[in-house]
Amino acid sequence: MNSSTEQTKAAASSHRRKHQWIGAATIAALAALILPWLLTPQFDTFRQAGPKLERLPEPPAATAGPITPPKVDSAALTASKEKLDALMIAPIGNEALASFILQIGAFENRENAQALRAKLENLEVGRVYLRTEGALTRVYVGPLLDRTIAETVLRKIQTQLSLKAQIKQYDVREHGQS
Repeated sequence: MNSSTEQTKAAASSHRRKHQWIGAATIAALAALILPWLLTPQFDTFRQAGPKLERLPEPPAATAGPITPPKVDSAALTASKEKLDALMIAPIGNEALASFILQIGAFENRENAQALRAKLENLEVGRVYLRTEGALTRVYVGPLLDRTIAETVLRKIQTQLSLKAQIKQYDVREHGQS
């Protein structure tokens, strides 16, 4: 009898395990269906409490007429161009109002121009700068406020360095950028 009792206990045990698995599967299925429903916010409350949304207005209708270019007064344009050209070629100031520069030398070898620049800077005669145009590098001192100052600086350079220099009228369009 032992064997039948053991068989009955084994059958009951397997039947119990089967019911446990069915119960666990049922609980998992209910959790998968009910938990998202419980955790999902109520969007209807957001819609009611949120900002009011309205449609954008329709864009304005574009006129389909032809585009006309602006009218240009060619006589005024020509007069303006001539006035500008006259100003660009006019001398800067007159002899009484002009500033001056000294052109000290012109060199084909830039190193020679830089050496002269160093000598002039040691004399403390004013701003010394180089301007390269084509193959030549020119050495300038200035601008100097009036002709008497330019002549004084010229004499100082001639006596100290034995160089001949030229006094030229300062033109910002030519010498203003270094």
